[in-house]
Amino acid sequence: MTTSNFKILIIDTEAEVISTVVSILKAEGFVVLTCSNSKEAIQLAVENTPELILVDLLMPEMDGIDICIELRKKSELKNSLIVFHTERNEDYSQIAAFNAGADDYIIKPIKARVLISRLNALLKRHSAYNKKAKIETGLQVDRERYLIFKDGEEIILPRKEFELLALLIASPRKVFTRKEISSMVWGYEVFTKNRTIDVHIRKLREKLGENYIKTIKGIGYSIEL
Repeated sequence: MTTSNFKILIIDTEAEVISTVVSILKAEGFVVLTCSNSKEAIQLAVENTPELILVDLLMPEMDGIDICIELRKKSELKNSLIVFHTERNEDYSQIAAFNAGADDYIIKPIKARVLISRLNALLKRHSAYNKKAKIETGLQVDRERYLIFKDGEEIILPRKEFELLALLIASPRKVFTRKEISSMVWGYEVFTKNRTIDVHIRKLREKLGENYIKTIKGIGYSIEL
């Protein structure tokens, strides 16, 4: 994948981390922006519309969760990926991040090759999903605008919820294992004890109703249309 046109914004206060990550990303051909001020970072993101925003959880003034929530409110950033890059590895921190609209959660420190692999996997899906497509079913999916239509009503979903739902809708009644979902939506295997998939399924049911997504106990999920 050519990365020369991809912009990544790093929101962090640790000078050493910023320097290291910038070097790694620039070596791969990414255009890199950095900011250590929470409010200024939001404005910088709106002005530059990066494909991916890498944000630390521990930020002054506004923490990473609040930053993520504010970024998700900006229409200019509807196609931007938001990835947490933090030392905090508690389950509740990860759940809070995904609930706020994060696309991934990376724990510091991480090896350069692994970081690049994770980001490239996300960006490949970013490119793949930025295509105009609409699936004519009981639920309509507009892939270009990342919108769901249910009974003619527009529903806006965070990126990962959208990608998960689009995956299920693409093959109605097919049972997707948790391993398949984690690989195809997140780009890597989500550990069994990690509640990431469950959180996203619960959120989708809250917005769509309980009758669409079925749990296949011990296996995974399917969708009925």
